[in-house]
Amino acid sequence: MRVRRAGRLLASALVVGALRHATASAQESSEGSLELGLWKRLSASDYVYVPLAITRDEVDHDEGLVGASYVRVVDSTLAVRAGLRYSWELTPPAGAQPYREHRAVAEATVRPWSRTRIDLRDRTRFELRWIDGVPAWRLRNRMLGERTVARRREASLTPYATFEASYDSRYRTINRLRTSLGLATRVNPHVVLDTYAARQRDSRGDARMQALGMTVNLTY
Repeated sequence: MRVRRAGRLLASALVVGALRHATASAQESSEGSLELGLWKRLSASDYVYVPLAITRDEVDHDEGLVGASYVRVVDSTLAVRAGLRYSWELTPPAGAQPYREHRAVAEATVRPWSRTRIDLRDRTRFELRWIDGVPAWRLRNRMLGERTVARRREASLTPYATFEASYDSRYRTINRLRTSLGLATRVNPHVVLDTYAARQRDSRGDARMQALGMTVNLTY
C-alpha cells in the first residue's frame, strides 16, 4: 500500500508540474515536429529502432534527423538502448555554414514501481555529441507518468505527462527544462500514433519554446 501511495503522489506531482509549466505566459518561439519511428522486432526482447524526423520552427527553418539504435528489454523494470543519430540543417541562411550534429546515444529506462494505476518510468540518457565538429556531451533525465484509460480489442488510448532536465557540458549547468502532455493511440499491434504538446525553457537559448509534435511508430 505504501508503494502504491508513493507512486500515486509522485505521478500527481509530475502531472501538476507539467500543467503549471504548460500554462505559464511568456514571450515564446514555437516549432512543429513530425517523426516516423520504425521498430524491427528481432526477438521477444530485442529491437532495432530507426527514427526519421523533420522539425520546423516559426520562421520556416527546417531541421532533419535520422538514426539507428539497438534496444533490449531486460525485464519488466529495465530497458536499455544504444545507437547513433545525425541531425542537419535543411534550410540554412544564405551564405552560412549549415548546422550538423553527430550523436552517440546510450540510455536506460527504469520502472521504479509496478502494479500501480499510473505507470511511472525514469529515463536517463547520455549523449556524446559532435556539433559542427566540436565535441560536447549532454546528460538528460526524464520522468514519465502514463495510464491507459481505454481499451478495445487491440486498440488503446494512453495519456501521459513528462518532465525532463538536461545538463550540457558546453555550459556546465542544467540549462534546459522541458515538460509535455501527450496521448499515445494504439491502432493495432503494429501502429501507435503519439501526439503531444510541449514547453521548454532554455537558459542559454530562447527563453521559452512551445512545440507540437506527432510521432508515428510502426513495429514489424
